[in-house]
Parts: sequence; structure tokens; C-alpha cells
Amino acid sequence: MPKQYCRLLGQRSMLEHTLDRLNQLTPASRTLTVIAPDHEPWAIPQLAGRSDHVFRQPSSRETGTALYVALAMLQRWSPDTVVTITPTDHYVAPAGRYLAELARAQHIAQRHRERVVLVGAEPNEPDPELGYVSLGAPSEHGVRTVSAFIEKPAPTRAEKLLREGAVWNTMVCCGSVQAFWELGRAGRPDLIELLENLVPLVETDDEDAALEEVYAQAPVIGFSRDILERSPERLLSVALEGVEWNDWGRADRIEATLSRRGARSVTADRRSLANAS
Repeated sequence: MPKQYCRLLGQRSMLEHTLDRLNQLTPASRTLTVIAPDHEPWAIPQLAGRSDHVFRQPSSRETGTALYVALAMLQRWSPDTVVTITPTDHYVAPAGRYLAELARAQHIAQRHRERVVLVGAEPNEPDPELGYVSLGAPSEHGVRTVSAFIEKPAPTRAEKLLREGAVWNTMVCCGSVQAFWELGRAGRPDLIELLENLVPLVETDDEDAALEEVYAQAPVIGFSRDILERSPERLLSVALEGVEWNDWGRADRIEATLSRRGARSVTADRRSLANAS
């Protein structure tokens, strides 16, 4: 079973935790979830009541293609809206603080409708397996421009990036549909040209055939590698403050987070016993 559908933390899966958080900002009726071609048996039961719109990809073409096909649907449904994009395999705590930070990013994106706002995590160690965002000049209080992306730097480079104030790339971002669209056009105009033929066919009898044709022709595009990294001048960045963030893409990161949570739980229990006595 893919990890995002596993109940690694409590009684809910990573997907369920993600959507339950986001539903506090955006209702299920305005939530679209993109799933892999063969994930339907696991995903559909967990999405019930959490995401009213589900796009099952005809085939796998990496994150950039998947997200931009979904954005093509939004071009048809609600072209003026501000969109929040998030992976489903991240750990964040506390949830309330994370949501407050995400709402702040959404408000910034609403004001700067020509930019995409990238939510970065403040590093607590120079992890060479993660992506880093090098920040530029302040745009306004708590908001920075983006100067460059550095993917999986050497340990010494990661340490230097920490000293320079770089943040981890969470791939969580907010922006208007048009800001994302123009960001995609700048990075991969071939993909946007292909998808502009799809937009008028969304929610018509020709949609399924059009999607099959798009996936037959679409290049394999990574959202971070081929879109975000190619146009840093179109981005703004805000850093999560007071939030623990971890990319649960690897088993050792999951184990480390659960170990820390267990240690904190034991400490809290001991303190409560001491206070009760």
C-alpha cells in the first residue's frame, strides 16, 4: 500500500490527516485531489466527505504534468480563484499553527496575484537529502523574494545554506490560477500549449478522450524541477514559524518523527503524574 494511505499516525492515514487539516480552510466541495492511475481502491474510501473532486490520472507523468492538468480543470471551473497546492506525505505539528501560516500565505497570494507564494520550512539540521530555497530581498514583513533552488546539496553546502537563512522546499504553495498558469508557461511552454487545448473540453462529452490525448503527448515534468526552479523571479516565500515539518518520503524520517513524538508523550505523562502527586 502506498504510504500516503497508511495509518502511520493514530487512526487516520497521511492523506486523511492532510485533507482534514485543509478542510478547515477549504471545504470538500472546493477540494480537488489528484491520484495515480492504480490508487483508486485505497484513495476513494478515504476521500469520501473530504474531497468532492477526484482526478485519476490515465498514466503517470510526474508531479508537474499532474498538477497542471488539474489547474487546466480549474481554468475551466474557477479561473479567478486562489489555489493551495500541497503534497500528502508531509508531517506538520501543531496543526492549528500550520493552518494559520497557510492562511497567511493564501492572503499574500490574494494580494500578489501575479506571484506564486512558496511555503518554506525552517531547517533544524543540514539535511542533504532535501531541497533548499535560497531567499532574496524582503518584499514585505515576513515575505521574501526567491533567488534560487538547490536540490540535495552536499553536506557542507547544506550547512552554508542554513547559515545564509535558506528554507526547505516543502512544495506547498499558494497562488491564483493565472499566476500558476504563467509560471508554467515560463518553465514549460510546451505543456501549457497542450493544456490550453484541453481547457474548453473540460466537463464536456469530449473530456475523457482529450485527457487520454494529453497524457499520450505530455512530457514527463517535475513540478519543482521543471516549473518552480526555472522561474524564481515569479515566486515569493514565507517560512513556517512555530511549526515542525518533515517530509515523510523515506521510512527513516517517519521513524524519527514517531520516535520524537513518543519521547514527548512519555515526558508529558511523567510530568502530569508528578503534578498530580
